[in-house]
Order: sequence, then C-alpha cells, then structure tokens
Amino acid sequence: MTRFWIASHQGVYVKKSPVEDVNPYLKGIAGLKTEIKDEDGEIYILKNPALVTREISLIADQKGLFKFHITSPNPLNPANAPDDFERRAIEDFQRGAKEAFIFEENGKNVSFRYMAPLVMEASCLRCHAGQGARIGDIRGGISVRLPAEDVLRQTRSNSVYLAASAVGIVVMMALIVYFTARYFIRDLNVAEQKLFNLATTDALTGVYNRREGFRLIEVETLRARRTQTPLCALMLDIDHFKKINDPYGHQAGDDVLKGMVAIIQKTLRGSDMICRYGGEEFLILATETNIENAKILAERLRGSLASQIIPAGPELVHVTVSIGLADYQPPETYEHMIFRADQALYQAKSNGRNRVCVG
Repeated sequence: MTRFWIASHQGVYVKKSPVEDVNPYLKGIAGLKTEIKDEDGEIYILKNPALVTREISLIADQKGLFKFHITSPNPLNPANAPDDFERRAIEDFQRGAKEAFIFEENGKNVSFRYMAPLVMEASCLRCHAGQGARIGDIRGGISVRLPAEDVLRQTRSNSVYLAASAVGIVVMMALIVYFTARYFIRDLNVAEQKLFNLATTDALTGVYNRREGFRLIEVETLRARRTQTPLCALMLDIDHFKKINDPYGHQAGDDVLKGMVAIIQKTLRGSDMICRYGGEEFLILATETNIENAKILAERLRGSLASQIIPAGPELVHVTVSIGLADYQPPETYEHMIFRADQALYQAKSNGRNRVCVG
C-alpha cells in the first residue's frame, strides 16, 4: 500500500542532506525531475516507490520485525534483482498465480516468505516505459520476510496447538474456530449417521429395510454375474403369525419379530444380508453360496427357530418358519430371483409349512 500511494503520486520529494543523494538509477530517465528547489533555496530529491519501500524495510529489519523487497526480472536498480524464491514466484505470477509463500531455513534462522504480484499501472510507466512495460503486465512483485523460528518450532512440537508470540491473538482465534468446527462436524456426523440408519434400516428389528435390501441385492447380483460366483436368495415367513398377534396383541408380535431376527443373525455368516421384506417376511441373501449349501443354511435356520422359545410379551411361544429358496441364474434380474424364491415360499406354505422349498 505504501508503494501504491507513492506510485500514484509519481514519487515523493525529501530534503537533501549530506547523507541523502539522488537515486543514480533515476538520473538517466528523460523528463524525470530528480531534484527540485523551493523558494528558500532548499533542495529536495525524488524518492521512487521501490527506494522508499526498501528504506522502510531496512528500518523494520533493524527492529527485527520484517523485511520487504520490491523486485522484477529487469530492475532499474540491481539491488532489486530477485532471489531464487522471488524469481520462481514471478514466473508463477506470469502464469496466473495470485500469491506465493514458503518457509525458508538458513542455519538456525527460519523465515516465512510471502510474495504477491505487482501489476504495471499508468503511474509506473513514468520510470519503466523505457523497458517496454505495458499497463497490465506482471513485471515483478513485493515479497515480505517474517522471522518464523518460534512459529515453526512450536508447530513442529505440537501439531494441534499452533502458537507464535507474533501472532498470538490470531492463533487463539484459529484454535477457537478449530474446536468449534470439530465438535460441530462430530455432531453433524452423528446426525448424518442417524439419518442414514433411518433411511436404510427397519425401525423395529434393526435389519435393512426393503429399499436398502433391494439396493444391496442388485449390487451383489451384478458382482455375481461379473465374477461368475454363486448367489442365493431365501424368502422366510413366520407360520401362523396371526395366532400370535390376535391373542397376545401387536406388542407381543413385535417381540417375536425381534427375537426371531436375533436368532437368525446368530446363524448367518458375516457376509450374508437380511432385510425385512414386509410384515413377518424376511429376505436373506447368501453370497458366494451355491444352491446345495444354501439349502443347508435354510434348514439350519428353520431348525434353530423351531427349537427355541421366544418371549412374546409376558408369554413364551414357539414359532416355525417356511422358507423359499432360489439361486441366481444369469442373465436374469435380481427381481426375478426374488420372485422365484417367493414362489418357493408359497409352495412351502402349501405343503404344510415349517419346511424349505427350492424354486
């Protein structure tokens, strides 16, 4: 901003002193008044933006605060020539970059270096027109160097808490934002998981609901078709479920459904999938399982359920299930496989219930 203000006024004039002299690199520019004299005969010399910025930088550097540097690939003053970082940054600016920064180590000294581009403006042409400069050109940049030993040391020693004496307030604000965001994101993740569970699971039994079950079955049938691995669907239905609901009530029926699912989940493998198909019907997908092994699994499920007592409110009841079984036969759709399993379930019901039928 200092450079911009001085450039917009085409430089400033300061009183000449024994230690002050005209910038020798300005003397050769035609039409540039490097010296003026007031009515009292005092002589004032022109200070251009780069020189003023450099002198301010020297004062700040002596106080250990920071150091500025105006630079370009073709400077009027060789002292404004870019170093390696500045040269790379200028090349990036000319390709469209908006800023550049690095941590730079030199022995025990560590600096944070930042650089922004300088765009050629009309006020700059007074000194640089002879170099072929045009308005809008990226002719260089302003770089700043800040001491960063404390910042870098504390950052390396603790990746969570960032502290630096020069930017203490900023770091405190950053930590507040960090912890606020962290807990907000945690709560957001919890809420997102709850929404996902509501959308994909059956509220009563905790297994997948029908929509999510069908989605997973579609994925598995596509995989089975691609890898040519076996896949089977089991359609399971509680026999005479109405005889539980009517005398004991719907709460007892819900208890039976939950108890039955708990028994089924203990019998299934981790790779198998179960979803509530509707009412007292459940659909099970046995992955990488041929029809013979699927039938063994179905009989094991039927036997486990028939041999156990399930709480139904204050009562204890026995339940049996009928199971329809079908294997995936490419190129059929997963819907057709489920249809065949449902037809097999209907056959099991017609044949006396508490049995397994293959479709």
